[in-house]
Amino acid sequence: CSFSISCSAMEPVEIDESGVCVVGRLGYLYFTQLYNNTQEGEGRLDGVFAYHVFQLACYTGMAVLLMRLKLFMTPYMCVMSGLVGSNVVLPQTSKSRYMIVFILLGAMSIPGYNNISRSLARDGEYNNPAQEELFEWISANTPADAVFAGSMPVMANLRLSTGRNIVNHPHYEDSALRERTKRVYQMFSRKPAAEVHATLLALSVQYAILDRNWCTASRPMDNCAIPQVWDREDVENRGKTVFCERVVDHPELFKREFANNQYRVIRLIERD
Repeated sequence: CSFSISCSAMEPVEIDESGVCVVGRLGYLYFTQLYNNTQEGEGRLDGVFAYHVFQLACYTGMAVLLMRLKLFMTPYMCVMSGLVGSNVVLPQTSKSRYMIVFILLGAMSIPGYNNISRSLARDGEYNNPAQEELFEWISANTPADAVFAGSMPVMANLRLSTGRNIVNHPHYEDSALRERTKRVYQMFSRKPAAEVHATLLALSVQYAILDRNWCTASRPMDNCAIPQVWDREDVENRGKTVFCERVVDHPELFKREFANNQYRVIRLIERD
């Protein structure tokens, strides 16, 4: 009773298995009984309950597509789970009602206990010396109103840690921001340096951060390295060297200001 979806560009989205089992079973039992009663001429569709069932189905579909939308599905799932104690779904006596609730709670507690145990067993801390070094350099060596561009995860942390302006961040639902991020990600494509330079200047970017992992030209396992993704769209430049590796060949357009084993900061030079 668990399911997930995965995509080449997304992490798998997992939905809580115990809750889905309960709600799925409730829906199945309700509509089965509704059908049987209708066949006997005794039943009719309870509009309120049917509305909530279909609303939950919509929220579940949204959660499968976007993991963060589980915030809509989870409360609804909890509310619907409470119907296990109602005669609407399971005709029952007062004694059997308590027994059914006890059995279901016991069954749900097994995966719940396992999840809690796994969480408590984790022992670690967030540690990213390369990124900390990057942010310390930015705070000490760039103007407070400097404008940066780079990968979405780094940009979110940069804004939080340094207060510098950024042109893109991980707000995936905004179509305009997705388009802007796509333009920024030309840094990880094989496009000509002059074209990348013009695109970034058009976005008012002053500094660009190149992440070594994002500049990797290939990932044989899933073919989802950013340059490989660009190859599917930017056919005319396919086979050329990734821009990250060519940036040093264009000192008239870009100047390297900082570098460590993970990140490089390049400053855009405005041409007359």
